[in-house]
Amino acid sequence: MDDSLEARLRLALDRQEIEHVLKLYCRAIDRCDLELLKTIYHPDGTDDHGSFSGNAMEFAEVIIPSLRDGILDGMHTVTHCTIDVDGDFATSESYYWAYQRAPGGEEAVTAFFGQDYSDKARADGTIGGYHDYYCGGRYIDLFERRDGQWKILRRKITNEWNDIRPSTRITDAGHVAHYNLPGRRDRQDPVYLNRIPGRA
Repeated sequence: MDDSLEARLRLALDRQEIEHVLKLYCRAIDRCDLELLKTIYHPDGTDDHGSFSGNAMEFAEVIIPSLRDGILDGMHTVTHCTIDVDGDFATSESYYWAYQRAPGGEEAVTAFFGQDYSDKARADGTIGGYHDYYCGGRYIDLFERRDGQWKILRRKITNEWNDIRPSTRITDAGHVAHYNLPGRRDRQDPVYLNRIPGRA
């Protein structure tokens, strides 16, 4: 094992670059950015995501329209990760936490949450309102560095827990209303407009 300063710095940079890819995944999903999502994987990469298992480019083409159609907004967060680098390959285990707000209505609620939850929401009189979905799990990835760039070659997710409930979000009352500043799910979101002065 090479314990030289140069080797240790290379390892730190590799891990930092891999973490950057993991965080860009969250941006791509939450902003519904199809092109960004595709840059995170190698063209022959795969994603086993529960509802989809196969080529990662095809996953991107499926998941982004699904999010646009079935989810109003949401946030994904990578909380911490363990990365082991071995030459041009690396394994990564990243814990995630996610929140998504789904629209109400019998068809939408049943499609996203299933018949049992839909029946309960109807009985409770909450089926017409928004519904919150919280979940947590892990991204288990195999990364490969090609042409100096780390990208995902193989991803499998786990979903360890979830919590589903009628939304209690307040957006239009009291002092809270002043802080109802949602992002956008396209390239008009402020993150894409945040530019360094003097650069295109």
